[in-house]
Amino acid sequence: ANPEIGDVIRPNILAGNPPDFVYLPSSNKSGVTNAMIKDKALADISDVMEEVQDKLIPGIIDSKACQPYGDGKTYLAPIYYSTTGLWYNADLFQKNGLEVPVTWDDFFALGDKSEELGRKLFTYQGTVPSYLESLIVPAVASAAGKDVMDGCFNYDPEAWQNPEVKAVLENIAKIGTGGYLMEGTVSLDHTQAQSQWLLGKALLHPNGSWVEGEMEDAPKEEGFEYGYTAAPVMDESGEKTVYTQIEEMFIPAEAKNIDIAKEFLAFQYIDEAVKLNAEKAKGIPPVVGASEYMKENSSEAVYQSYAILDNGYTPYIGNFAPVTDTEIIPRDEFFNCVGDVMTGKMTVDEWIAKMVDISNQVKDKVVQ
Repeated sequence: ANPEIGDVIRPNILAGNPPDFVYLPSSNKSGVTNAMIKDKALADISDVMEEVQDKLIPGIIDSKACQPYGDGKTYLAPIYYSTTGLWYNADLFQKNGLEVPVTWDDFFALGDKSEELGRKLFTYQGTVPSYLESLIVPAVASAAGKDVMDGCFNYDPEAWQNPEVKAVLENIAKIGTGGYLMEGTVSLDHTQAQSQWLLGKALLHPNGSWVEGEMEDAPKEEGFEYGYTAAPVMDESGEKTVYTQIEEMFIPAEAKNIDIAKEFLAFQYIDEAVKLNAEKAKGIPPVVGASEYMKENSSEAVYQSYAILDNGYTPYIGNFAPVTDTEIIPRDEFFNCVGDVMTGKMTVDEWIAKMVDISNQVKDKVVQ
């Protein structure tokens, strides 16, 4: 165990003597896991995951995060998961009889009521607009379908021109152009925006459960109590998704003891191990019902952020596919437009046209 474990194990991996079992998220700055995915240096663990599949929250193992090659085989397994969404002051909502929004109509209706409380509906981390993936990604996946969201992330120009995608992006624009956005938001960094939200300047903001720890010492309005809800959907009776992140574990293809490593992998999902993770690490793997362990080991809001996947919402896991041989960073290109769209400097049609153009430029440069 070491914060720099990726760099520690890299020499052994390159020498053909990797560890038998590795817990190292693909988001780790060392890049080791992504390099091993690219080099197809991971053992096929489909047999283990088939054994435990009935225990897992549907939709996790089928994601590209676990099946990176699209061949129906699993090479990475989730050890922890976290959901993102919208956070609010539960005490304020309760005292003022405010309903947590489920649909976009609810969302904007709440915005009209927020004016009566002397605050705006929404703020976000203006200079770090990628936090809006907590809102935009699940909203698109719910409205247009996960396949369409996958298409956008994999640079399918037609996916970006889907009418449901446009409808969601129109709602994102409306937050700003319709007067629902906290003044000055687009120029605030994540700490500043979150601080203003905690002080009661806005009702909602996008984030993950880490916000509680990150802002633990920040001043808050009187009686503040964290609350969590998912991103709004177009149709309450349709699919409802939550943008979900996982941390992966895997077995290197050149591991010397693959069979016993697979036993250890299966062990991660037994009830005793799940319970201990909740108690000691304050995190759980995506096992059905495991959120109940978090109820005893976290705040009510964090518990709700885990339990959402046991209550009618499905996970969406994905991101802009990595590209090579180009200076274009598609993820930045998309999210960096939000400020101009919110302030009316860019139309939604122009936003979509830009992503269609970028998709055409990079779709043949996706890292395979």
